[in-house]
Amino acid sequence: MPVYDRGYTHWEPSPRQARPAWWIIAKRGITEPLKKRWLLVLLLAAWVPAIVKAVTIYLKLKAGNLADLLGGGWASIDPGGFLAFMEGQRFFVFVLLAIVGAGLVATDRRDNGLSLYFSRPLGLKAYIGGKSAIIMFFYFMVTLFPVYALCVFAYLIAPEATGLDLLLLTPLRATAYCLLAGASISLVLLAFSSLGKRSIFVMVWWAIMVMGTETIGAIAEGLGENSVQVANFLGQYHNAGSLLFSTPARLEVDPWVSLATLLLWTAGAIWILRRQIRPVEVVS
Repeated sequence: MPVYDRGYTHWEPSPRQARPAWWIIAKRGITEPLKKRWLLVLLLAAWVPAIVKAVTIYLKLKAGNLADLLGGGWASIDPGGFLAFMEGQRFFVFVLLAIVGAGLVATDRRDNGLSLYFSRPLGLKAYIGGKSAIIMFFYFMVTLFPVYALCVFAYLIAPEATGLDLLLLTPLRATAYCLLAGASISLVLLAFSSLGKRSIFVMVWWAIMVMGTETIGAIAEGLGENSVQVANFLGQYHNAGSLLFSTPARLEVDPWVSLATLLLWTAGAIWILRRQIRPVEVVS
């Protein structure tokens, strides 16, 4: 039967452009976890410290120096105070990223999903970029976004607050820090995920990397071996962040040493990802 009898029409180009492949991967990876109620509860719990800090800032207006004595750095609205706040969020960073990121590559390797991904016009950079964007979004949810909210809140209620600091400089510093730290952390976590096929094993490795190294750093600090603190994984990000926030070092390690350590971790993660995730050609 001729094609015109079946209502055939010539193809006409559409003005709509296809979305980037990495965005499709990221969108699905972000929306699926948000459908789980318990994950939303965890995100709300991660915002509790921000609420506590906001209340402390408000009480400072009423109680003055007494709030500084009771709340310590929680009442601070200078750059160092916000860096300390993000440092205090490390537990939620550890837990949330373990839940969201552990299976991003491991599940694809277990279910032979890489063959499905790379049978399409998808490159390695787009695949890793999409997976990294998922981790970075949830990292921002517990670090960067609360800082934005706190900056606006502090500017609205604190009479000594200046818009240049709280509405421009501090958000810019926090954005730059979270972009750099989030990209590095996401690559390291994806590297762990690419080494296994079971999410539970990746979570164990992630726990050893984060909690184990933090424990080693704390023990070393107690023994006076400050140089060993360079093993503290998340601590190195906060210590290197002191360069960006113009604050004293968070650890007894030179911030430039911490920055060099982070670059080595990131380079190692990229090397692992390039070896473990290889585009394949599917032949039918």
